[in-house]
Formats: sequence, structure tokens, C-alpha cells
Amino acid sequence: MASYIQGYDEERFATTVNRNFLCLICFNVLREPVLCPRNHHCFCRACITKHLENSRRCPTCADELTVETLAEPQRMVKDMLNELNIHCIYIDRGCQEILQLQHLDNHEATCGFTPAVCTNQGCGATLNQRDLIHHQSELCEFRKLKCHSCGETTRTLADMQEKIANIEKNIASMGTKITNVEKNIASMGTKIEKNIEKNMATNAADIKTDMERKLEAVNNEVRGLKTALIEGFDEMKDVLVKMEDKIEENTRKVRNTASGDKENIIVAGGMGTDSVEMFNWRQRTWSPLQSLPKQRYAASSFVYNNHVTIAGGYCSGYVVDMIRMNINPNPDLSMHWSDCPVKLPAELGYHSSVLYNDKLVVTGGYNGDASSDLIHEVQLVRPHTVKILSRMPERRNAHGMEIFDDNVSIVGGRTTGSCKDNVSSVVVYDIKKNECKQLAPLPYEVSLMATVRWGDNVVVIGGADKRGKALDTVIIYNVKTEQSRLLPSMRCKRLGCTAVVIGNNIVVLGGSSGQRLKSVEAFNFDRNTWEELPEMSRARHLPTAVVV
Repeated sequence: MASYIQGYDEERFATTVNRNFLCLICFNVLREPVLCPRNHHCFCRACITKHLENSRRCPTCADELTVETLAEPQRMVKDMLNELNIHCIYIDRGCQEILQLQHLDNHEATCGFTPAVCTNQGCGATLNQRDLIHHQSELCEFRKLKCHSCGETTRTLADMQEKIANIEKNIASMGTKITNVEKNIASMGTKIEKNIEKNMATNAADIKTDMERKLEAVNNEVRGLKTALIEGFDEMKDVLVKMEDKIEENTRKVRNTASGDKENIIVAGGMGTDSVEMFNWRQRTWSPLQSLPKQRYAASSFVYNNHVTIAGGYCSGYVVDMIRMNINPNPDLSMHWSDCPVKLPAELGYHSSVLYNDKLVVTGGYNGDASSDLIHEVQLVRPHTVKILSRMPERRNAHGMEIFDDNVSIVGGRTTGSCKDNVSSVVVYDIKKNECKQLAPLPYEVSLMATVRWGDNVVVIGGADKRGKALDTVIIYNVKTEQSRLLPSMRCKRLGCTAVVIGNNIVVLGGSSGQRLKSVEAFNFDRNTWEELPEMSRARHLPTAVVV
């Protein structure tokens, strides 16, 4: 499918739309909603169909999913969606209609504010559909008649031809009358000549008057025929103008949204701090949460079963444990951190982890003495078993990792505890085939960066170069084409930062650029620019963050 129509832009609705009515792929209001059958994650039909061209899993819960197994939502959900009040798409062109969603397509198909292009050759002006006929026939400096060959126009022209034929008959009839008048005039002239001498004095004035009267009658009929011809051609012109095809412009945003209806970012720990705080994306405000039991940094984190879980890291030494906090329904200061029964394979920091079904895939890491080249699988359900899946081609820590269906992409990092041993390599681990494959490398060696997934891409944000200097560069690396390109640089150089995707934005938090940073900035893919966001309350180097 070359292109597809996403959901309705939320800003078009007259009232705030419930977050449950947003598609978990395009983040717009649902259009033709469908569900994954087990967990009822809701998507636009077009969005999930596009996703399933390259995957057989739900993008939210990773359950197996195909177009055939998609479920329909309850009728009540469709009714509630249909009753939402929405502005016409042509509001920017002047349409003030607000109507229920169920009536939107019918209205927009006939809306007088639909953009239409003048088809008079040499013009090309864009105006509202309701003004098109008047413009083309009365105002356009390039206006002229156009011949169309469609069936309806042909029938109209046939009618016009019949009218013209009748007019021609009338003209012929008038020509005959005029000829007869001329014969009468000639006959009258002859009579005048014969009788002029005896009737000149008495009849000359009457003959002249009679001739003038008859000639005036002829002129009146000729003028009437001329008027009828003009009106006939004007009528033909109007019909032809009305037959012009409508031209409709329909531009849509394509978003690649990874955060569904979530709008809060939780950032935890960092070097020298046990602080935890939450940022609300809509309100652009920070609020404190319950602190960690101890200071912790260089950990990984994930959300599973309504818990934020932080795994490993450095906490007065490298640790193997995990701690978690319940976030159902919403995290607040009353929520406490507790020990998690699941453990990492070893005492690790600077590792990476991703969720895969009910498992945690852990790669690399550092224990204070050496880096790991292992790929582990940790069961998040009982009996919480841990096993080695495979080995990477090289040891690495302080690297990035993102999951794409059944494949894990591992980028950059360093082979020791020093940035001089940074690497640029990219490795893909196929979970089902249990094998690693080397891809084309990044443009430069980098470690201590943040990474996020964006569609088929890994976005590599900041980090440290081989001299240990902080970077402000941002790479977007396509795991299918193995091509990379630079995005606009961040406002601030950062190593040891963390990042998340929320909506159509990448949010980057903390890090260090010679000193630990409180700053937060976001990259918007629509505008292709970075913007500063409100600072965190604490400076954070090597923190961890999740979206909830």
C-alpha cells in the first residue's frame, strides 16, 4: 500500500476527545476502529493494516495478529465516536460547519469551501468550489468556452444544437419573409412608378409610412432572432461551466507514534541522586515521585504489568536486583518502590534491555572489571528463569538497543570501560532464529548515547566520542536499508542522557556536557526542529526514563 489515510486530527474536534478514542499508531482520533482480539488495543483500520504488511504482531502488546484476526469494537464505541462533533476539514478556507463525525464524509463531499482550481488555460487560481462558476464565467481574465466529450455534456450540446437548429429555421423563415417584403417593396415600387403621376400628391405619404412600418417590423424580428441567439449561447456557456470536474486537495500528516495514549514521562536516578520525578507532556509540568531506595545510575528500565521496573545499574557497586513501582492507575507520592522477584543474569550496569512478550532480553553490560558479549533472556513470569541465548560478535557496554518485531538491533557502545574503545558497529539479533548478523556501521564510533525506535529506524542521540567528549549530533539509522543520515543537532551537547518517544516527539533528558544537566529538549518530526522544555528539578547523568 503506497499510502493510507490515518485517523482524524484531534485538533479538529469541538470538544476534548477521550484518550481511549485515539489510535495507538497514528495517535489521531480513530477512523474505522478495529481491535487486537486479546488485549483490545484499538487502531485505525488503515494504520494497523499498513503495520501488518511487515509484521504479524500487535505493535502495542506484541501478540500475534493478522488482518483476518482483527476484531470489531462494540457498537456503543462506534456510536460514541460517530456522535463526536468535528469541524469541517475546510475550516481554514471559511467553512464554519460543526457536525457529528457520522455526517462528515457527506458534508465534505459537497462542501462549498472545497478547494477548486480554475481550469481556464493560463489561470490556475485556487478558490472555493462555490465561487468557481462565477470566477470562470465572469471574473477570470483567461475565461473561454471549453469543449467536453463526456456523455452528459454531449447530451447538453445536442439540446443546444436542436435549439440552434430551430433558431436557424426561424432565421430562414425570417429570410423568406424579408424576401417577400423586398418583393412587395419592388411591386410597390412598380405600382408607385405607374401611378406616381396621378397619385403622387395623395398617396406618397401613405406609401412611405406603410413601407417604414413594414421595414420596422422586419428589423424587430431580426433583433429578436439576434437576442435569442445570444441567450442560447449564454445558456450553453453556463451548462459547460457547470460540467467542470471538481478538484479536491486532501493533505494528511503521517505520524509514526510509539507512545499510544500515554502522556507522562518518569525519569529516575542518575549519578549522585535517588530522585524520581514525572513530566506531564500536555501540561508541561514536573511533579515529584517517591525516591529510589538508594542512589542508582547506568541502569535499564521498562514498563510491565502496570509497574515501572528498574534493572541493575550502579548502586554502591554494580547490582543484580530489580526494583519496581506500581503505576495503576497513576503514579504519585504515595506509591513506593519494592523489590522485584526477577533478577538480572549478573551484576551489571551500562547494559541494555528490551521487552519481548513476557521476557526481558538483556545485552552486554559492565561489571566493573569487564564488558559482556552475552545476550540473555530473563523470564518475567514464574519461575523467572534466566538463560543465555547467544553471543554478540564483540563485547560492549554503554550501547543502544531497540526491538523490531522479532529482531533486536544493537548499536554502538564501547568494548571496555573507556571511550577510547568506542565502536560504530551495528548488530541485529534474530530472536526466533537465534542468530546475530552484522549490518553496515554507524557513521562514527560512539558510546554513552541515548537511543529510541522511530518506525524502521534507530535514532542515536548525543553520546561520547573516542576522546570522551560530549556530542550534540543525532543519527537516524534505517535497519532495513542500513543507511543513516543526520537529523538537526540538539541545542545542548549530552553524554549519558536518556530519551523516550511521546507522540510525534523525541524527548531527551539530562546527561553531562562537562557538568551534569537538568535540561530537557524535544525534537518534533513534523517541524524538524528542537525545542527546550521545562528543566528537571535535579541534574541527572546516566538516569533512566519510561513513558506511562
